[in-house]
Amino acid sequence: MIEKFSTGIEGLDQLTDGGFLRGSAYIVQGPPGAGKTILANQFCYAHVRAGGRALYMTLLAESSSRMLAYVSQMDFFEGSALPDAMQYISGYGVLEREGLPGLLKLVQHELKRHRATAMVLDGTFVAQSVASEQEFRAFIHALQGVAGMADAVLVMLTHQNRDSSCPEHTMVDGWIELSDETQGFRAYRTIQVRKHRGAAILPGKHRVRITGEGVAVFPRVESALEAAPAARAEAHRVTSGHEGLDTLLQGGLPAGSATLLVGPTGAGKTTLGLHYLSLSSAQEPGLMFGFYETPAHLLQKARSIGLDLDTPLGDGTLEISWLPPAENIVDELVRDIVSRARARKAKRVFVDGLVAIRDSLVIPERMPYVINALSMQLGAIGASVVYTSEIPELQLDQAMMPSDELSAMVDNVLLLNTGRRGHAFRRYLSVIKLRDSDFDPRTHEFHVNARGIAFGPDPRVAESREAG
Repeated sequence: MIEKFSTGIEGLDQLTDGGFLRGSAYIVQGPPGAGKTILANQFCYAHVRAGGRALYMTLLAESSSRMLAYVSQMDFFEGSALPDAMQYISGYGVLEREGLPGLLKLVQHELKRHRATAMVLDGTFVAQSVASEQEFRAFIHALQGVAGMADAVLVMLTHQNRDSSCPEHTMVDGWIELSDETQGFRAYRTIQVRKHRGAAILPGKHRVRITGEGVAVFPRVESALEAAPAARAEAHRVTSGHEGLDTLLQGGLPAGSATLLVGPTGAGKTTLGLHYLSLSSAQEPGLMFGFYETPAHLLQKARSIGLDLDTPLGDGTLEISWLPPAENIVDELVRDIVSRARARKAKRVFVDGLVAIRDSLVIPERMPYVINALSMQLGAIGASVVYTSEIPELQLDQAMMPSDELSAMVDNVLLLNTGRRGHAFRRYLSVIKLRDSDFDPRTHEFHVNARGIAFGPDPRVAESREAG
């Protein structure tokens, strides 16, 4: 079995089924500023940390010292690796004087001299510019052979936009494409493994972020989901945190299921979610992700309706995370939710605000698949998840998601609505769907008082009518 070297980027290792194959050659292609140089350096330093030796050869006029000035600011940089385990050299002068034959000899010589097991050739497009198409094809073929003979990984960087029929792509073992893309006013980076011999890749485009830590890759959660996730929790009920609602649900929510609370603003979705979280305990640890209300505001809201979240927060059986709605990378967010739920062995998960997740998606049509993947991963670790999603109050039936999307996303659906009757707005709750279970199908009026949600008309409405 051919040995694999980690790329130094967890998400890219996932896309490439474990990393680069030893003795193979790869092309990393992308426009200037897409992150090719950072990715290549990150790979080299990760390889050195794992005990390997790396060589970085540039064909660009830019000096190695100038590149080092930038790279040394990255968290992955290891100054102690220079110049023994990690070495920078320039091939620009040799290429200019001796052409491709001279450059090929230099690559062979330096690989052998440095005893490198990984090499980056930065600026392959420069080599192409000094030769004919046939000469360049022969050069790439020779480089492929050099990598195999040296039993090293060779990564070639180029910014030329060459399609899949180009000779260099057919000859190398792998082809990775980085892109800078825009949608409206939004700019974002993607990565795609276009080719990788001998590996089961995750196809399609995936989001990328570049920070001081380096390149981070976030595989699309729906493509990264295991084909056969672990079985869900045993068939029992999890209390919703409200006795009256449990009665409508014939005992509570099915364990390990995903529930959607859907309705307009002010219908009581978050309040019902706080009821659910209030039963977090050592036996059933809780986790909340919210996008619109800060933890301090949620705690104050809970206290105002007689729900105690302070105790589980204080003893560590509940965690509340707040992430302001912005251009978040949803795949990163899903990974974070699952990671935290797994670390806490959470049984109660509350995600307040699917609209914020939908609005962060570059392709909103991914929404059902993303939430399905999240629900399945949470269910596989024994967590029961409750989501909220806001829809307009007017024309409520038309605003509901299509039934096929709902079925793909969640197991249970509860509709919360408001309506004007007499001199007051009233709240209503209906159970629309409950996984493999019977339930009370009737619509029930409810209100919120100092003890939380209470079913039945609000007595204050009757009092105000009588006073009037």
